[in-house]
Formats: sequence, structure tokens, C-alpha cells
Amino acid sequence: MEIGGREPLALDLIQRLGQAAVVRETKAIRRFLRDNSWLSPILSEHFGQRGGGEGAPVIDADMVVAPENLDELRDIIALAVRHDSPIVVRGGGTTNFGQSIPLEGGVIIDARKLNRVIEVTDTAITAEAGAFQGDVDAVARERSRELKVLVTTYATATVAGWVAGGHVGLGGTTYGTIWDDNVSGVKLLTAEDPPREITLRGKEVSLVLRTSGTTGVITEVTFPLVPARRWLEAIVAFDSFGEACKYIDKLSERSEIVVRAAAAQEAPLPTAFSPIASLYTANQAVVVLIVDAAHGDTCQDLASTLGGSFHKWQITGEDNRIPMAYLSYGHRMLWVKKIAPNAGFLNCYLAPDRYVEQFAALKSEFGDGVLFEHKLINSPWLRQLRGLPEDAIVPAPLLTVMEGDRAHVEALMKFCDTIGVGYQNPHTFSIAESGMFPDFQPIVDFAHRVDPKGLLNPGKLHGTFFASAAGGKKQ
Repeated sequence: MEIGGREPLALDLIQRLGQAAVVRETKAIRRFLRDNSWLSPILSEHFGQRGGGEGAPVIDADMVVAPENLDELRDIIALAVRHDSPIVVRGGGTTNFGQSIPLEGGVIIDARKLNRVIEVTDTAITAEAGAFQGDVDAVARERSRELKVLVTTYATATVAGWVAGGHVGLGGTTYGTIWDDNVSGVKLLTAEDPPREITLRGKEVSLVLRTSGTTGVITEVTFPLVPARRWLEAIVAFDSFGEACKYIDKLSERSEIVVRAAAAQEAPLPTAFSPIASLYTANQAVVVLIVDAAHGDTCQDLASTLGGSFHKWQITGEDNRIPMAYLSYGHRMLWVKKIAPNAGFLNCYLAPDRYVEQFAALKSEFGDGVLFEHKLINSPWLRQLRGLPEDAIVPAPLLTVMEGDRAHVEALMKFCDTIGVGYQNPHTFSIAESGMFPDFQPIVDFAHRVDPKGLLNPGKLHGTFFASAAGGKKQ
């Protein structure tokens, strides 16, 4: 039986937690060396090249431990620091960027047993790091409240995983990104012996957002709550992508309509959505829509006015069909891969006043080699990142690159630079290369404060995996 290394650390952990609590068998460890980075052909190839049998990576971790409580977590961190062992904290493994795959071995901490909801009020909810976001939202809904932004993988994504690895989700059209006051507070432990506890509130929280666990071990997350709504899920089909885009734009002009998700998909992408594909033809563009049910008739009338076909799917609490959340935001990549297994993706930010022109330029350059999505995000953070007016609603499509190898992705990035389209690079595990941080130095400084030995997810903060400049040019 092949087992991981770092024997002195393993023995100390076994003495503290018990033999069964320290996973060291190669086969068992490999289950924790996967995430959704396979969606990127570039990352998939990289991690596959480091692999052994059946495409699995070599042992990139020496052991896995799953603390039962905060005291155990503190002791695990202290022992790992004492033995100079890298530490990677993992939740549901739903990240798309390789953030939870260790690069330098060490100990993986499976946080999913730390899953209590600690406190809920009418305005906020606090949960332990390993609680699934969907479970937290369900507790809030028992009080007729809900999370403002909900990741589409809410059934298996942990709250700390989204804070440390995500940035947007359902509700982004109305409430913006993770940086837009959608995380109220965070408690974390430092990578020291013994660990210190630090509480971040308000704008301080930005020091841990989307930093892949390199800026502390998150133990608790507090989210703001809003009154819960009955959400109408629908599919709206149009004969052209332009008509579908116009529908998205007209919805955004109706301030009384609360939108949780509205994304237009260019044909033939909707053919991948097998649960709903019978509702439209292969040549039609489709809007996946989630809106406040109180405005369902208005949305249907608008669709009819613009020549669309409106299909009600379900309303919160009334039906039990596949959620439209599973066809939205990053989740749609899982479906697109079924019809385009070599596809890659690029999260883009277009100019609100000339996105149609930019779409046209992209289509002229790449034809059907790049397929479009149109969705809008109301985000002060994005406006600041892109240098946009305070009232701008940002077109933020997830472009599908039909051949997603490095050459095609880099060609798309370079062309985006020339026409003023910004982007987030989803093909790198390096935070510095992500294109998400206009001022990266505060993140680096905080990481040094909480992790003086550089043991938290090493290789992710300053890595240079993807050589191209990330983030694109500001318009």
C-alpha cells in the first residue's frame, strides 16, 4: 500500500486525532486532488502531465485530515507549521481554477465537517467554513430571508470555498460580485504555532476574497440577508442572438423587476441544455431567466413584444424540476462541454455603450470559433476595475472558445486587448495572473502577516503559470 510522506507530521497528527482521522493511502488522497479545473483544457493538460495511472495526478498531498471542531483545526495548523508543511484547505472542490490542488505536497484539510450555522437574524447569517451555501440559504429561508448572491454549485460548494475561490453567482445582475458588500465578515486563523484568530469586517474582508486560501484559514463567514422572494424560472427563445440581447437590455431598464439571472446564449450553445432543449430549435438563441415571480407577466409580455417565445419552467416551492441555476453562470460550462469537449472559456467585461460593436468585432475575427453569451452585472467593484461611470451596468459574458488550447485562448485575449474588452483569466491557478486585483500589494502584505512561512497553498499567490498578461486593458 502506497502512502504519503512527512512521517513526523503524520505521527503527531495521529497522536492528536487518532489513526482513522489521518488519511495517507494514495488512492484515498487522490479523491482530494481534483476540482473543476478540467473545464480548462490548459489546466487539465497541465495537471494531467503531472499524473500517474488513468490520468490522475501524482501524490500532491502527503495526507488528508478532516477536523471535527475548531480546536482540532487549530491543532492541525499548529502541527503543520511546526513541521514546515504546506497547508491546503479544501471544501467541496467546485473551483474552476485549480485552487484546491496542492502544488507542493503537504496536508489537505477537508473543512466540510465544520458546517454549523452559528447565528441567523433578519439581516445576516453566520456559518462555519465548511457549510454548504445551499444549506445556509435554506436556513435563511426558514426566516423568510435569503442570501443576496448564491453560487450555482450551492448544493456542494462551501461558504468559505466561495469566499476564497469564487466571485459571482445568482443575484449578480442585481447585487454584483463577492466584492460588492456581499460578504459582511470573516473569521480566520493564521498559519502560526499557535494560530491567532483574526476577525475581518466590512471592506477588510477584501483581503481574503478570491485569494485561494493564501491569506488565512477561514473558520466563519457572515453574509448579509434580504427578504426571500418567490423566483420564477423561465426560458425565452429568440430567432437571433441580437434579439435575445435586446431582451436582456430591456429587462435591465425596468428597475422594478428584480433579476436573479438573465443570460442570452448564442446558438448552438443551447442545444447542450438537454433538460430544456425541446422548448426551442437548434438555431435559436435562448435566455435562461430567473426573476421575481411578481413580475413574471411583465417579463412574458416583453418577450412577446420582441418576438420571443416565453416558457415558464417553475416557481420556488411549486415544482421540482432541474433548477435553472444549473444552466447559469459558470455551471453552464458543464453542459457546453457535452457538445464541445475541447472548449475553453473566457470571462469578459465589455463596454456598456459599445458592447454590440465589440461583439461584432469578435465575430468578424473568430466567426463561430467563439460563441457568445450576454448577461449584465450591477457591480460597483467592476465599474471601478474597468473605469466606468457610477451608473454603468457591465456586460459580463462568459465566452466559449470552441478550441480551448493555449494558442486559441491567447489569440482571443490579445484581440480583446486591442478592442478594449477586459477579462478574467480562468486558465491559471495564480492569483497574480487572474486579472481580478487592480492593487495586489495589500493582498501580498496581508498574506505575509498571517502566513509568515508561506505555507498556505504555496505556489498560488505569486505563480507565473500563464505567461500572458491577465485582465486585459482598461477601456
